[in-house]
Amino acid sequence: MRAGILHGCLVKLILIIYDFVYDEAIRELLARIEVPGFTEIPLAFGTGESGKRHGSHVWPGHNRMIFTILPTDQAERFLQALKAFKASLAERRQRPGGIKAFVLRVEGEV
Repeated sequence: MRAGILHGCLVKLILIIYDFVYDEAIRELLARIEVPGFTEIPLAFGTGESGKRHGSHVWPGHNRMIFTILPTDQAERFLQALKAFKASLAERRQRPGGIKAFVLRVEGEV
């Protein structure tokens, strides 16, 4: 297998880390873009630019993480939809933080 090729398509791995309050919206985006599959880590704690989430009384809340591998064109469509969602949060004066997506190169598959 050549680097970044899966089932004959050039692919990217997208890692989405988001505040659990956005779970329904993120899942709707995945469905709308017809993401065929993903792996979820439902409970992730951490500290970042949008604050601390440690699932405690002092630092309540938690994040979720979703990994998905998509053909490059579908990955771009998903990222554009995610950018639009974040912009809509800002337009409604809601906190647009708490959602990040990272695009990683796929080296291969075993």
